[in-house]
Amino acid sequence: MPLVGLPHKDGVPNPFRGVVAHASVLSMSHDQGGMMISVTRTAEPESVDCHEVPDSRLRQLRLMVVDDHPAVRLGLVQLLEGQRDFSVEVVCIDAECAVAHAELTGVDVAIVDYHLGGRNGLWACRRLKQLAQPPRVIIFSAFANDHLAACCVVAGAEGVLNKGGLGSELCDAVRSVARGRRLLPRASQPMADMLRRRLDDTEQPIFGMLMAGIPRTEIGRTLGMSAREPSSREGAMLRKLEALPGEASSPTRRQSRTDVERLNPQEIPAAAARR
Repeated sequence: MPLVGLPHKDGVPNPFRGVVAHASVLSMSHDQGGMMISVTRTAEPESVDCHEVPDSRLRQLRLMVVDDHPAVRLGLVQLLEGQRDFSVEVVCIDAECAVAHAELTGVDVAIVDYHLGGRNGLWACRRLKQLAQPPRVIIFSAFANDHLAACCVVAGAEGVLNKGGLGSELCDAVRSVARGRRLLPRASQPMADMLRRRLDDTEQPIFGMLMAGIPRTEIGRTLGMSAREPSSREGAMLRKLEALPGEASSPTRRQSRTDVERLNPQEIPAAAARR
């Protein structure tokens, strides 16, 4: 399976241009209503760092890529497999597939597109975080901003990254979150205040503490809740927070599963700023 990429000026392959590498398809599954492709590299990998570490001593991070755009998906695989310390274990096209195969395979870091067919990347993130061995999660979006970053905090993601960045930025972000760092830009105060007003009296302090980086277990103790209650409220909170300004959900709005679980790009009015 040819994977196409061109080295950027920073020396890391860009997913969308020129030089050809190759990968072998190990298996393809259509279980759980989605598709999973397992791949392994056949070309000699490039190295961003770790030059001095012998392969026998280099611990590879197990990665999962979730994106429903074929060119982006294959480009990401080529970019990540070009790093000596990365191994792409699972590639999925939708959220349900990602959760099912992450539970079976086990991965260290998941790179998840925000806009997916069906349920979105934040839904996938929440489900991944409920696994017995949850991976670190980076939400990868063409429209990353402080609004999406605030939603990522509530969903439990470790990072949010713009697809327009350099390939080296994604590789560095993967290594950083694997070491326990959080890469979530702080929402502006007007944005945080606007989002907080969408929540009820019980949800507002949870939101404020999450935005301050307080662990969920500590939030539960502080607010007199069980350890799981803050997490159990995340789904309802995200349904209120994800809508763009002027589109906040209301009790009278007719909601389908698509309305509840994701905000389709085509549902956003042309005059609204797209995320």
